[in-house]
Amino acid sequence: MRLRSKIYLYSSVLFSVLLIAVNLSVYILFDHMSVSNEMERVEAETESIVKGVQRSAGSIPPDDLLRVYAPLDGMLRIVKPDGTSSPPVTTSSEQKLSELKYVYEVDRKTERIRVSQTGYVWVSVPVIWPDGEVVNVQVVESMAETESRLKILRSVLIGVTLIALIPAILSSRILADRMMKPITSMIRTMKDILRSGRFKRLSLGGPSKDELTEMGETFNRMIDMLESSFERQERFVSDASHELKTPLTIIESYASLLKRRGRERPELFDEAVEAILSESVRMREMTEQLLMLARKPEQWNVALEAVDLTKLAEDSVRAFRSAYHREISLVAEKPTWQNTDQSKLKQLLFILLDNARKYSEAAITVSVGGNYREQWITVTDQGIGIPKEEMNKVFDRFYRIDPARTRMSSAGGSGLGLSLAKDIAGVIGARIELESEENKGTTASVIFPIDGEPGLVNRLPAKARS
Repeated sequence: MRLRSKIYLYSSVLFSVLLIAVNLSVYILFDHMSVSNEMERVEAETESIVKGVQRSAGSIPPDDLLRVYAPLDGMLRIVKPDGTSSPPVTTSSEQKLSELKYVYEVDRKTERIRVSQTGYVWVSVPVIWPDGEVVNVQVVESMAETESRLKILRSVLIGVTLIALIPAILSSRILADRMMKPITSMIRTMKDILRSGRFKRLSLGGPSKDELTEMGETFNRMIDMLESSFERQERFVSDASHELKTPLTIIESYASLLKRRGRERPELFDEAVEAILSESVRMREMTEQLLMLARKPEQWNVALEAVDLTKLAEDSVRAFRSAYHREISLVAEKPTWQNTDQSKLKQLLFILLDNARKYSEAAITVSVGGNYREQWITVTDQGIGIPKEEMNKVFDRFYRIDPARTRMSSAGGSGLGLSLAKDIAGVIGARIELESEENKGTTASVIFPIDGEPGLVNRLPAKARS
């Protein structure tokens, strides 16, 4: 059975059972109250008859006395202790009551009885007769009028129940359709995705915030994640197949050259080994960068901690100066603390320093500072600069400044550095800004806002405050 049919069936049965239970409860309660009231009424009437009989028993013959007090739609009789009874007095329509069996009752007693499918109230009251004998005054009175009202009520409730079941069943159908609509839409969307191979999203209508809408929103977010992962995977495969082709071709060519002429021409050995080593290093760096770019931001394992930006810049400058033997100066007045990921910030700073090294032969300047709104680390070179028309492209993957513009074309990288730097800045809560003037130099800034952004609570650790 399909889920829609289950919801429809279960809700219809539930509504029907609840409706029948409510109406049945109403009928039972009304029946109980009506019967109780009728029995109390007959008991009160019997008490009145008993008092009248006691007053007149000595002066009026028993038969005449019973006829005076006999109910209009019932029967009256006197039952003696020896089990005998006076002739019962009934109306012409209630002759059948005279055939009722009777017994002497010691105590007062009230019962509901049925005679020929008609309900009656039977009341027996002990009475001291004028001769000192204790007899029973037994009264039987019809409940036909009460039962008629109950029958009418029963018919009305049955009719109301049947009529109310129609909208209940229809509302169950509407409820089932309403609940299944987003699920059906989700199934249809998933089938479309399987058939077309393209990602699609659910169309969510209205501002409702119920669980079904939340399910649809979650599905769309999941599709966003899948699409992003798929795009990253496709981009990685495309980038890797495109960019790794060149270094692999160079390595293959030099390896083939060594195999063919290496023994005959030793002078080719150094050239070939240097080229193979250089291209292998470039290919390794490029692969690492591609793998980093292929990850989702949430997979970067960001670990926030209090970091002294000045100390981190000092360590990075020292390591870079030692590795590349370049002149790098540091400008920093005091410790500047920031909550960030130290290793990823150092990686980001190395990318900026490496770019400055590749496109500048002059000294490089690193500065650390801040104000009440933001803190920053800047890397300034005096190199070739970036043309204004190319400033909006420098963060694109594999984009490189036209080698024809500069004598340093051989120093260019893979074009992944700034793209990777932008992604790293995003995951550690910073942003990168570039200022450049052609043939004069470039300043790259890593800026941390101080505005209470999540994960960037800028505070000075206790050890630094002391």
